[in-house]
Amino acid sequence: MFKITQRICVVLFTTISCSLVMAQNTELPSIQDLYELIQAQQAQLQAQQQRIDQLTELLTDNQTQLHETSERAEQVELIASATADQVEVLSEQTGDDTFHWYDNVRVGGYGEVLYNNGTSSTTTDELDVQRFIFYINNEFTDRLRFISEIEIEHTFIADDDRSPGAIELEQAFIEWDYLTRHSLQAGLFLVPVGILNEVHEPDTFFGVERNQVESRIIPTTYRVNGLQFLGRFGNGWSYNLGIHEGLFFESGSSGELRIRDSRQNGARVEVDSPAFTGRLRYSGLPGLELAAALHYQTDFTQDATTRGNIGREGVFDEFGSPVTDLSGLLAEAHAIYRNGPFEFRGLYARWFIDDDIERVFDNGVNTGIGRDEQYGFYLEPSWRFTNQWGVFGRYEQFDERAGSNLGLAADSERRRFLFGVNYWLHPNVVFKADYQVEFDEGDSNLDGFNLGVGWSF
Repeated sequence: MFKITQRICVVLFTTISCSLVMAQNTELPSIQDLYELIQAQQAQLQAQQQRIDQLTELLTDNQTQLHETSERAEQVELIASATADQVEVLSEQTGDDTFHWYDNVRVGGYGEVLYNNGTSSTTTDELDVQRFIFYINNEFTDRLRFISEIEIEHTFIADDDRSPGAIELEQAFIEWDYLTRHSLQAGLFLVPVGILNEVHEPDTFFGVERNQVESRIIPTTYRVNGLQFLGRFGNGWSYNLGIHEGLFFESGSSGELRIRDSRQNGARVEVDSPAFTGRLRYSGLPGLELAAALHYQTDFTQDATTRGNIGREGVFDEFGSPVTDLSGLLAEAHAIYRNGPFEFRGLYARWFIDDDIERVFDNGVNTGIGRDEQYGFYLEPSWRFTNQWGVFGRYEQFDERAGSNLGLAADSERRRFLFGVNYWLHPNVVFKADYQVEFDEGDSNLDGFNLGVGWSF
């Protein structure tokens, strides 16, 4: 404001001086003329001030943009520096400055070849490439990854009854670490129940064959489509919580309602009645693992669904009426303890199924009798006296018709003793041998031995 006043005074002084000079030669201007002259000068000054204000505002905007540009430049510099560091690390690891998509891809697998002599009710001697599995995993970021597992069973598949093989997708899921110790899995994953269902590579356990409790009561390998939350707390605690597809009972020509045969395996599954799984595990002490899991089936019949096009016929009573609302709960607990060369494994699992399963008939036979309760447990001490040699013993007991002792459920409890040795030619390559004695209450016994070789990579 002071500058404007100063300029007005200068203009007035100049005007008056000029007027006095001109007055010597001409007559003096009137007061009206002077007033009009001052008004014109004032308008010019206001226009100049508006221009100055516009230039000041533009300069302020340019300074703000310059500051923002400087901040962006600093961010770009930080990103470029981090990228350069990563490229340098990759270059040191690979000897190549170029980053390839396959640098984050991991491939692995496992397999086993087994020989059974007198240990199966269907054959006395059998040699089999039981399974070959390979993994394809990809690390998108440090917090996001894809995990898959593809299995080939019994070497080949042919279009005739002599073909025993199958190609199966055992796992295929996205895992996202949404927090530092907590993750979400979405897709086809292994149910977190038991010891072997999630970790069953042949070099990780004793014995040629997997134990019967984790084959018949816990239907290892049990995979499902769904969602699962998992994470870790402090002091060695971890958890799993999942919602996913359930088992699907059926009658059918076999006349059975086995838990193992009821797996849908992620293939065109019925999800009218989903299942839920929760597990709590503790590993806070060296060498010790304790875990307990609950697995709840809302309805084994999937709301009385019949899917004849894929061999699912549902379950019916003796009058041909559908049996529905068969819920069930699997409770499982296990312990693993390692101390130097000694290890002990113990597991107990039990099904509690709706009593209506006893009503299920097929071809005039009551196939559901006794299946409302099913249980199994095993105890397995082992001793690894060198890095390569180890011995073990195992006692198994299980009953798939423990709810009754009548009809087909009579003499249904089975017991099995095994003694054997493992020889690790390499930490991931193992040769196995064991001797098995299995018998039931009906004196239907199986005595024999098993041999096997397994690997993982």
